[in-house]
Amino acid sequence: MKTIIGILVSFMLFACASAPSWKGMSEEEISQWKENGFDAKSAQVWRKGGFNAEESKEWMTAKFDVESAKDWSKEKFSVEDAKSWKQSGFDLDDAVEERSKGLTPVKAK
Repeated sequence: MKTIIGILVSFMLFACASAPSWKGMSEEEISQWKENGFDAKSAQVWRKGGFNAEESKEWMTAKFDVESAKDWSKEKFSVEDAKSWKQSGFDLDDAVEERSKGLTPVKAK
């Protein structure tokens, strides 16, 4: 019986330790993430990527994951600009090259 209880306690401790948390965030920050539809796990991922709750929601709404959002953002594309380039069929490298020539993407119909 003690063995079973020990296993259950160990399992519960492991489950709690592996569950995503809001660690490192203030109550205000947690509230902002929750208001923008994020759970602890996704909030931590986007936060680690350098985004706040509002920025993350904008990028996600535009159908970017955190890695691609970081890449486009690093090249100084706004969410709307990145979305326009992507919808027009450009990958990031081509968008950077074409933008450096002063060009803008043609909106997809």
